[in-house]
Amino acid sequence: MVTNDNNKYDITVFGATGLTGSHIVEHVIELSASQPEMYLHGFCWAIAGRNEQQMQQLVQKYMTKYPSATIPEPAILVANVMRRDTLDAMAKQSKIIINAVGPFRFMGEYVVRSCVENSCDYVDVTGEPEFVERMQRTYHDQARKNNTTIVHCCGFDSVPADIGSLYVKELYQEKGWSPVHIEMFLRIHYGEAGIHGGFATYESAVHGVGSAELLREIRKVSGLAKLPRPGPQLKLKKGVGYNHDMQMYTIPFPGADTSVVRLSQQLLVSGQAEPPSNSSSNPSQNKNVMPPTVQFAAYVLLPTFWIMIQVCFYGLLFSFLATTPWGRNLLLKHPEFFSKGIFSKQNPTDEQLRQTNFEITLITKGYQTKTIPVDNHEPDCHVKVMIRGPEPGYIGTPRMVLQCALALLHGKKRGQVPVGVLTPSAAFWNTDLLKRLPSVDITFEEV
Repeated sequence: MVTNDNNKYDITVFGATGLTGSHIVEHVIELSASQPEMYLHGFCWAIAGRNEQQMQQLVQKYMTKYPSATIPEPAILVANVMRRDTLDAMAKQSKIIINAVGPFRFMGEYVVRSCVENSCDYVDVTGEPEFVERMQRTYHDQARKNNTTIVHCCGFDSVPADIGSLYVKELYQEKGWSPVHIEMFLRIHYGEAGIHGGFATYESAVHGVGSAELLREIRKVSGLAKLPRPGPQLKLKKGVGYNHDMQMYTIPFPGADTSVVRLSQQLLVSGQAEPPSNSSSNPSQNKNVMPPTVQFAAYVLLPTFWIMIQVCFYGLLFSFLATTPWGRNLLLKHPEFFSKGIFSKQNPTDEQLRQTNFEITLITKGYQTKTIPVDNHEPDCHVKVMIRGPEPGYIGTPRMVLQCALALLHGKKRGQVPVGVLTPSAAFWNTDLLKRLPSVDITFEEV
């Protein structure tokens, strides 16, 4: 069996000069200045992309900005998704690749394949369910054979939702209770500078809607276990709703979170998320009980009637156009018009990023018993959890994906991380990721 223990670079950031990738590179350097204990002694890393000169300028910019950085300058690797030899060379030199090159539906498989074939572990920032489930079906068995861990959705899609669900499950287990329902409510706060997203995120959403039918076909032949339904059926709120407790309108969350939480639970139920049986780690460091299955739903909170009307109008228009090739071309040519200015080909300003943050409320229900009653009567207990963090796309996502990479780097050595093509909670349920995230201001709190 091939291993990557002798690979030169602990972490390689691929797509370093892109918008998300450059923020990841900055955070790697910034974290070494503010929290050097996060890195193992002798940490060695690299950045990779197509343009060597731009990468050199990026390194100079951020090493100058953070003069107290305690890690060495990264090596620079030239790699291109369209040149397999460069991807293989990158993977052979790296223990973990952080992939920030999207849209993943078109670009991601080349990198995943190279990592699997060369036994290089991998995390990414995709939020595209069709890509994730296609990779899981295509490469899972080969990744397990090659002792390789591939973890998708390690950014805002879908660490808060998936690891937040794991946090809820652990809270219930500590109380001796059984969780059955989790409802997620997302709210984005922004300031006078407004809210702005990058074009790559918008582009991925356009193609994601267009691939919905393919995702349904993949699920028909996935081979993963059908999830049990604990407790009474969770009533899903379709269309526009109103939450009286929060006094806000709600719509179903259009992102990847529901798909990722479902896939995580399928991997756990199917036995695909167990750490290696030949682990040399101290058993006392490991968690003995795998997390239980819950029913999950996700919503977006809209504070006013007028905002709700606008979101529904633009959302319906977007969904209609994204189902056809000509509609997708139209959406991609005019992102600002079809998103009411939220997305454009211009990058968000520093002021916009500083003024934006996210808040997620998890409303959960369960039973005050260790086992779920066979009659599925109404739950008799509830727990409320708040998840908070900075601007999700370009401040929060770099923090989340780096902590996932470090948890993978440390946990793999201890035998705490499964192998295969996985999602965040399936990969990291047995690691210290939940303790790591608050150190970079991604907080989880029972309220």
